Amino acid sequence: MANLKGFVNETLVYGFGNVFSRIFAMFLIPLYAKYLGKIDYSNLVMLQTVFSVLTFLTALNAGVFFYYYEYDNLRYRKIVLTSWFYYQLVVSFSVLIILLFSSQFLYKLFIVDSTNADSLKLCLVLIGVQLFPYIFNNTNLNFFRIERKAKSAVTIVLLEACFTLILVALVLVVFKLGIVEVVIAQIISRLLVSIIYANKAKTYVYIKNFSKALLKKIFIYAWPFILASIFSMIIANADKFIGAQVLPQKEDVALLALAMQLALPISILSNMISMALGPFIMSFRKDENAENTYQQVFDLTIFAGCIVAVGIIAIAPFLTLILTNYSFINVVYVIPLIALASAFNLASNQFFVSFSLCKKTIYILYGFIIGGILGLLINFLFMGNYGFIVSGISQIFSYLAMAVFSFVLGRKIANLKIKLNNSFFLISILILYIILIYFLNPYVVNGNYYFFVGVSILFGLILVTIYIKQHKLNLKYIVKSIVKRKEKK
Repeated sequence: MANLKGFVNETLVYGFGNVFSRIFAMFLIPLYAKYLGKIDYSNLVMLQTVFSVLTFLTALNAGVFFYYYEYDNLRYRKIVLTSWFYYQLVVSFSVLIILLFSSQFLYKLFIVDSTNADSLKLCLVLIGVQLFPYIFNNTNLNFFRIERKAKSAVTIVLLEACFTLILVALVLVVFKLGIVEVVIAQIISRLLVSIIYANKAKTYVYIKNFSKALLKKIFIYAWPFILASIFSMIIANADKFIGAQVLPQKEDVALLALAMQLALPISILSNMISMALGPFIMSFRKDENAENTYQQVFDLTIFAGCIVAVGIIAIAPFLTLILTNYSFINVVYVIPLIALASAFNLASNQFFVSFSLCKKTIYILYGFIIGGILGLLINFLFMGNYGFIVSGISQIFSYLAMAVFSFVLGRKIANLKIKLNNSFFLISILILYIILIYFLNPYVVNGNYYFFVGVSILFGLILVTIYIKQHKLNLKYIVKSIVKRKEKK
């Protein structure tokens, strides 16, 4: 239980930081919707997706975590960080050069009209430039994660979000500029944070600590995670690129972009768990009670995912009207599907940890390839005829396929011993809730929210009650403990 408490504490710190950074991101949505319009708003979200995919090329995090903890030696640990940093630097230079020559063709993947072709070409080059401040911030952030200094890691995230909000607001509201200047504002925001933490870079910038042999080991361990992350982005974001080509109404891509951003709370949950889970699992994997702790983490993760999913669905129509306008209201038809898909994604990510522990990370890649290809096929085959709602359906099938694959194979070859009884029941309740919501959505679109909100609160309470009974938690004891802590303070 002490191990679980440590995991929860770190997860809550990451969660706090991510919540506030995402709140800053939420503040940007009305600015984008008002000052950029649906087309440029959609293109900006897709550009951010391309940037995220490019950052995955630098992500050797899994290997860095593993080898950093392999030996309790400060010099060795500096060699790990330095080798990773220079790998990121070489990749960033390579990507920038490729974008300089390929932007003349890649811009066609976006929603192109008679006015924005040149802007899209320039933006593609600029996101390559953005990689350079990113790799400094990313190395610092992960250094703090490895050292289990969650508050320091979160500070980096918060500063980036704060600077981005301020600079983008100035670009759009004060200077009335466009998408190119928004991307430049993002670059400056990351650059400011890297300057603030420049002193920390002394830990890893000295090239004498670089080790080609160690980098090779790190890369061999981590390369499946790089491709897996890219396929993960395909599952979550290919719908917008496909929609830009096949949807009869191109502005419907804006609904997909908004749906992704409204689903940020479950992305926050997934992100904060993943940020805490890697270092946490590696640090206690040799303990005698590791298996029991891991089961507790899994059950808690699925419960939290279900609760957050209900919360997302419940507030989606209100956030849509607050952040945008009524023309976006049909997003409520795809949000429940994305929320359910995210619950399956949380489960599959937990199963994948077993492959990391036994150094069989290639199977993690196989799982994401299955999910990515399935998602692409469903979107390509059906989105043109059945509309943007296919995006949510494709994500459900993609993440469910990943979860089934990782669970079945994990039990066979990776000593996975997680039990699903409790979590399966919780997800079944979530599915029942989503089915009911689809009967209520026509009323929501017409402005009738009372029954919709009531059903959401009811199912949220049902999930909490079931989890408490499953784990035989004493609610009175928990409440008294919280009260005593407050009294001591």
